[in-house]
Amino acid sequence: MSEVFFYHLTQTPLEVALPKILERALSANWSIEVRANVNTNLEDMSNSIWKGSEESFLPNCLENHEDVQDYPIVLSNSPLKKLRDCLIVVDQAELQENDVESHKRVCLIFDAKNEAQLSNARKSWKSLSEAGVNTVYWAESQGKWYRK
Repeated sequence: MSEVFFYHLTQTPLEVALPKILERALSANWSIEVRANVNTNLEDMSNSIWKGSEESFLPNCLENHEDVQDYPIVLSNSPLKKLRDCLIVVDQAELQENDVESHKRVCLIFDAKNEAQLSNARKSWKSLSEAGVNTVYWAESQGKWYRK
């Protein structure tokens, strides 16, 4: 069973925080699925990741790309058929019951300014904690993440 990391965005927008979290996951040599809700424009998200800092290289593609297996990061609106090591959930995408058992790490990123995301994260934290899943809360302060 994987750990579930909750990243509480209080200062940094998702477009800035996501590449940093992706870099950490890639440094562990993990393949990554970034799952967003069905209303999220994955092309915009992909372009944002590609245009990230010059110091990092975050090769990614959309779930329907013909060479999806060649990319370490895949952006999706629904669970991938071929599982990845790390699942990053953004924009209130659906976390499925078997996701915690199927991945080495699950990360839920939520924005403090979005009441629906905050409420959803609280519900997820409560249900996962009650189920005995190792949950870790990461708080943001002055541009850095702190485990709480």
